[in-house]
Amino acid sequence: MNQCKNCGVWVDSMTCPLCHRGINDPTSKTEVRLYPAYPDVGNHEKNTFAPKLAVFMAVSIISVCLLINLLTSPHLLWVIYVATVVLYLLITYIHTVRSSSHLGGKILVQLICLSGLLMLTNVFSGGERWSVNYVIPFLVVAATLLINIIILRQPMRWRAYVGFIVTMIGIGFLPILLYVVGFATEIWPSAITALYALLTLFGMLLFSDNTFKTELVRRFHL
Repeated sequence: MNQCKNCGVWVDSMTCPLCHRGINDPTSKTEVRLYPAYPDVGNHEKNTFAPKLAVFMAVSIISVCLLINLLTSPHLLWVIYVATVVLYLLITYIHTVRSSSHLGGKILVQLICLSGLLMLTNVFSGGERWSVNYVIPFLVVAATLLINIIILRQPMRWRAYVGFIVTMIGIGFLPILLYVVGFATEIWPSAITALYALLTLFGMLLFSDNTFKTELVRRFHL
């Protein structure tokens, strides 16, 4: 260890990190705490550059497509399809790929975004209501099943997934609501989704330990 005569700090190099002067007396060998290292600002800039670049590219693609659409075929707004796909890919990259968010949250965001993308595509393309009748109900079942598998494989993580599994159970009844209000026209996919939500709730209460039940009561004041 070398000590800077000007600042009095101990360092393991021949240059002081404070005054940047050379150290001329490397005679002491006393083990003392080194001066803390400076934070690496460069890594933070690298971590934020990629998401910013992705946002810029997404806005650029949508803007260019919008301009082309208005100049060539303003009566047919195909740019809506491009915008929904680009926004979905942007959210997937920023929130699902790069983010350190909870895995349950990533699954929930993917379900919501993908369902919105399919609904918009279905609405603007016309035709039968295939998104709300078939695809979205089974997407809800698949997302709920995925969270169930994660919980069953890692029983110690019951508490971390309570909010997400309850949210998925609630979403499982939305297809039935869409059928009741007349937005969906097929009953059997919605009924299957609602039944799976009920079975999931029953299974969680039956097979889970007291941690899950206690957390469920605490969150919803049952």
